[in-house]
Amino acid sequence: MKSPIKKILCPIDFTEDSFAALKAAYTLALCVSAHLIAVHVMPSMQHFRLPSNRPAHHRIVESYFQEQLDIAVKQWTEVDADIESIVLEGYPADEIVRVAGDLKVDAIIMAEQKKDEWEEIRDGSMTEEVAVQAKCPVLIVRDLGA
Repeated sequence: MKSPIKKILCPIDFTEDSFAALKAAYTLALCVSAHLIAVHVMPSMQHFRLPSNRPAHHRIVESYFQEQLDIAVKQWTEVDADIESIVLEGYPADEIVRVAGDLKVDAIIMAEQKKDEWEEIRDGSMTEEVAVQAKCPVLIVRDLGA
């Protein structure tokens, strides 16, 4: 029987938890012969207090995050794995949901975002936002050590 999962999206924020989600996504992708897409959503240029109208600044920042994402993917998966990596810019939940729809992924596998109670009440959870907005299933990898 063929798996209905052909494309998996895994958001990476460079935390240990997101790397655990990447390992889970990679394992599932291998088991069902799915294409894995790792994505990082970088902050907007205003966050870095750099002029957003300077394309060179934007290219340097985007290149840095792309390099870091590529290194993380190689470190947490097999060296010769065929994994696509994409860097986006904007509000993470919105960008993750948007790219998942654009690429017609079958599942999103992501880490549970750790926050203290006050942060949770004040900000909500990025993971929860993605799970509510996404049109595909969202598998959440929780910290089993907690």
